Amino acid sequence: MATLRTTLPDLYLSRLAYLEDVLFEEMPIEGGVFQRILKVRDMGNKPMIRTTTVGSFGQVPQKAEGAPVTYEDLAGGFDTTYQADTYELGFRASKEALDDEQEEVVSDAARALGSSMNYTYDVDHANIFNNGFSSTTGSPDGVVLFSTAHPLIGGGTNQNTPTTQGDLSVAQLRVALNDIAHTRDDASKLIHWEPRWLLIPTEQRWLATELLRSDLRADTADNATNAFKSEGITIVSTPFLTDTNAFFLLSEPSKHNVRTYWREKPNVLHDWDFETSSMKVKIRARWKRGWSDYRGVYGTSGA
Repeated sequence: MATLRTTLPDLYLSRLAYLEDVLFEEMPIEGGVFQRILKVRDMGNKPMIRTTTVGSFGQVPQKAEGAPVTYEDLAGGFDTTYQADTYELGFRASKEALDDEQEEVVSDAARALGSSMNYTYDVDHANIFNNGFSSTTGSPDGVVLFSTAHPLIGGGTNQNTPTTQGDLSVAQLRVALNDIAHTRDDASKLIHWEPRWLLIPTEQRWLATELLRSDLRADTADNATNAFKSEGITIVSTPFLTDTNAFFLLSEPSKHNVRTYWREKPNVLHDWDFETSSMKVKIRARWKRGWSDYRGVYGTSGA
């Protein structure tokens, strides 16, 4: 049996509001790495979202004067379904703790709860990349996200990982940028996309800065110009990438289809437990992440 929140004494209601403030201070999800580099969408009231790709058209033929236009049939692409997962965790604060002004203990519990949700969100989204070389779960085209053999609807394959994996270096960045320049659509037309983000594990942030920000090349003493500096690539690092040798390049979120959908943003629910004389606080959120198309992202697992 539990009383509704609206019937709780003013003392507890004021503390609940205070705990909400403390809790949300520990959840910088909206400003985190993955909210910046992924395509973020809202499901609204939909129970699920289904995306589909459409096969590209071939090269436009030259048309003679008075001749009819050439038509091509639309080719169906690959489907992906996003159905939100639910995440919840809570804690109890006894009436004695509240009455005896144990605010520090209760506040620490709220901070830990908010921090746990933030951690869960980051780990889940980092696993898009951590598992991108091994897992086909949710794959629209049946292969891993980072593959040398993404099938093209019109025949042939694409790659968005190097044929030979290598650590972050001048040579490996060149391989990546050349592979990116040869990305093709489903009709085998070149669709060179521009990398705008370099996602790396925390351990590589110093090396990445040397490679992309130095005026001169980091791999030679010949005072050669650093060509990567003009590429306009922003470095973002996260400790949630499990392979310290891996690195990833992404286009602007509007140009790729590695997605995350909010079904319900983090919110706090409260209740009063009559049997145990304790206040119950829980945090809840619903989201789903995945990918609808591999073009616009590139990754290597390192040597």
